[in-house]
Amino acid sequence: MLSDEDTTLVHAVQKQYASLNLKLPAGTFTILAAIALTSSDSSSVQPKIIGLATGCKCLPKDKLPLQGEAVHDSHAEVLARRCALRWLIEEISRAASASDGSHRRSAWISKMADDRYRLKDGVYMIMYISTLPCGDASMRFLATFQDEEMAALKDSAVFPPLAPNVASRGRDNYSLLGVLRTKPGRADSPQTLSLSCSDKIARWNVLGIQGALGSAFFHPIYLKKIIIGEVPPDLHDVVKSDCERALWGRLQGIYGLPEGYELNRPEIQFTSIGFVHSRSAQEHSSLAQRSCNESLTWVADSTSPYEVLINGLKRGVSPKHRHKSIFWPTLSKVSLFHLYRETRSIENLPLESKTMSYYQAKESMTQYQMAKNCLLGEGRPFSGWIRSGARWENFSSSSDNRQQSTDITN
Repeated sequence: MLSDEDTTLVHAVQKQYASLNLKLPAGTFTILAAIALTSSDSSSVQPKIIGLATGCKCLPKDKLPLQGEAVHDSHAEVLARRCALRWLIEEISRAASASDGSHRRSAWISKMADDRYRLKDGVYMIMYISTLPCGDASMRFLATFQDEEMAALKDSAVFPPLAPNVASRGRDNYSLLGVLRTKPGRADSPQTLSLSCSDKIARWNVLGIQGALGSAFFHPIYLKKIIIGEVPPDLHDVVKSDCERALWGRLQGIYGLPEGYELNRPEIQFTSIGFVHSRSAQEHSSLAQRSCNESLTWVADSTSPYEVLINGLKRGVSPKHRHKSIFWPTLSKVSLFHLYRETRSIENLPLESKTMSYYQAKESMTQYQMAKNCLLGEGRPFSGWIRSGARWENFSSSSDNRQQSTDITN
């Protein structure tokens, strides 16, 4: 049963979302996700939502940007994690100096002897998702609600055997559990390189939500708890079992992780608090239901207002302006790379070459890459992970990447 503190947190997420006043087109629905920090010292430190996002779209393979200026995966969970990453890195500069030049201690992060940060003792990270994450965690749940015609169609479909190191496309082989799956679930949608949210959360439960670039500044940061909406009480036991399998259980055999990394097992909780723009909340509408093309992102304490994205770009930005830094989404790879470079300077870390690419910077994070190989390497649990790789990450933090990006396609 959800605690009073967690119930209060879910209401706070809904309130924050409502304050952003996003208007969805008629007949559409979306998914909401948020990441918050809580403290065991709740009497003096109130929970803090650090990132919030909506969305259920991702870019097809043939639309991926070569200069990092568009967000590949705009599912709510993935965007919320990127929001949290941006907040964490920005918190370093906020803690380093306030606007008046005085030092401000962060209530949430502290610097260690090795000059990297971690969450303070007693501080925990919680994720809220308005519905089950796509992929392995939701396969049996979705099967429960599909109509008889669709069930018969899927039962009659014949797919080639799935090799252990290959990701299944969407909901193909839907009766197989524990396998990697790409987005989207619909078979008639363009193919993508994005793995399901179940797979990505499982990855975070090994590598941490700070990612490769964030590991330059942070020790691995893990989710303590995941709160999920829209699961009927009579399915709580089944769905909890599926989530535990999908989000960490299938990784039990991982070994050789470097110091500081572990297989994290977040607590799974459910909430009956509905989300106003969920699919189920829109069922009373006479209009045909479809997922919203737009995504909302919000980062706490940011100097930038919240952003609305469509096709991975800021809404309203024309194609000829997408490469200009003022129009980059704050969660895009190139924008986060720029923030990374700025923060390295603030932290007085060794200078990197100005021509170092995003891909090269990530590869230089030795401990993180060792942990990643334990998860994704040959013969490892997620060896079938589809990697976008250097082709889409061979850009610098400069906004003038056009020639470089053209060259790598030749």
